[in-house]
Amino acid sequence: MQQQSIVLKELDNGDYTMEEVQNIISALNFSVIVAITNPQGKITFVNQHFCDIAKYTKEELIGQDHRILNSGYHPKSFFKEMWRTIGSGKTWKGDVCNRAKDGSLYWVKTTVVPFLNEKGKPYQYVAIRTDITAQKDIKKVTELAYRDELTNLPNRRRLNKTMNDYINQVTPFAVVFIDVNRFRNINDGLGHVVGDLFLKEMATRLASLNTAEEMFFRYNSDEFIFITKDVAQIDRVARRIIGLFDESFLIDDFEFYASISIGISIFTEDAHDSEQLLKNADTALLSAKQSHKISDYQVYQPNLNRGHDKWLMMETKLHNAIKLDKLELHYQPKINIKNDTLVGMEALLRWHDEDLGQVYPDTFIPFAEECGLIGDIGVWVLDKATRQVKAWNEQYGTSLHVAVNISPMHLTQENFVASVQATIDEVGLRPQELEIEITEMTMLDYTEDLIQTITSLRELGIAISIDDFGTGYSSLSYLKKFPIDALKIDRAFVQDIIPEPSGVAMTAAIISLAHALGLYVVAEGVEEPEELAVLERHGCEFVQGYYFSRPLPAAEFEKLITQPILRK
Repeated sequence: MQQQSIVLKELDNGDYTMEEVQNIISALNFSVIVAITNPQGKITFVNQHFCDIAKYTKEELIGQDHRILNSGYHPKSFFKEMWRTIGSGKTWKGDVCNRAKDGSLYWVKTTVVPFLNEKGKPYQYVAIRTDITAQKDIKKVTELAYRDELTNLPNRRRLNKTMNDYINQVTPFAVVFIDVNRFRNINDGLGHVVGDLFLKEMATRLASLNTAEEMFFRYNSDEFIFITKDVAQIDRVARRIIGLFDESFLIDDFEFYASISIGISIFTEDAHDSEQLLKNADTALLSAKQSHKISDYQVYQPNLNRGHDKWLMMETKLHNAIKLDKLELHYQPKINIKNDTLVGMEALLRWHDEDLGQVYPDTFIPFAEECGLIGDIGVWVLDKATRQVKAWNEQYGTSLHVAVNISPMHLTQENFVASVQATIDEVGLRPQELEIEITEMTMLDYTEDLIQTITSLRELGIAISIDDFGTGYSSLSYLKKFPIDALKIDRAFVQDIIPEPSGVAMTAAIISLAHALGLYVVAEGVEEPEELAVLERHGCEFVQGYYFSRPLPAAEFEKLITQPILRK
């Protein structure tokens, strides 16, 4: 009745019949949510529409204040500003999120009108609201449709819209295609939960470069796109993005570094539609991945398409090389420098193709990892190397052992240990005649599963060595945790022995560290007698390198087995 009396008072000055007035009141009750409060904010009147949306009865609402509907969505400052406005006699308007009795949320567009007494002070407040929940839901759905759920970055749908808008406006812009190198290692080695957390942290770093003219999008899995109008400074832009990965990532209890490759295409120089721009950026990305730098970028050039075709051809040829047994192993002798005897060899993969010529491992091994062939290659190498050393030991009555490099991706496969066990059982090789080398970078994927895999291999009697020590993730923590037998000093340290005094100190420190941990040492890349003398003086047990022999095909290596080892 109070609402009706207010409306009647306002309508009394107009030329309305009583029936028309009643119809207007009925229409308001049906379409508008109305509440009246006293100066202290206590509810004195609500209409039925208010009760319907709030799911309270009039009796439950009268005498309460609006905190009964507080959803917790708005900060206290929101309502403080509202009361300051209406308390000064001014009308307040805003969108409010309320919570109904059943816990559901709803939005109302609200106008609060203060009614003033003869002294100009509010004696009551009339709040008129309309339900805008549907409009808010549409806006939310629209926002979700353009937002990636994991990273909260704009998604591929938003990317396509942005690119097409720029193209329609003929606005020059660059597509910067970003891919995480070896992301599969993070997912497989540390788990998908850590992988997702890494992507979220990566997205946060990327978004720190967002501006009104530049924006990152999540394109797919570990692929991101950066759209920028700063075409003239695209090299600077790429270096800024790469710089975001200078610092390590700390995810849960894991600390590791990540690297990226970037491909760039430019509208309108390289293409005139979004599909071709993305294709060209992807082609440039593939080229950047082949640079062998930790992180690198490549701006698209038309001749890169020929390179793209080359990689497609290489994948086909590599498949066939495995299938048709066209890969080859060369063997580099491992020498015990305490008595100058041959104790074993490292199996090194070689591939010569009729069309491509000699394809080097640092080219086709990363490529094999990218296209999923590394597991097949690892199985092939293990089989060939173990059969070869078994044949030599039987023929010459020796106890040589062969060292085989294992890719981190192959090592983390679920059935890896069982596969190795099956190979040595089938070949009839004693486990002590096999050594598995893993790179320091494998330690980036440190998990309990990885420790268990290495432990299981050692329990079989297989020796484990860390290859290229000092070039990757050198850490006392993993040396103590991982059950390993040997460190292999990278040739970069050995080559510094002669020209750099610090090189001697570094090499000596690595040898001392290994011995303190009960490990033996193999030095790689020994070429000069002075290098050999320093290694010998500091207690290194074994060496490999051109000083004694280059890697040899099996037929040539076999001659070394019966010959004495001679120093130059």
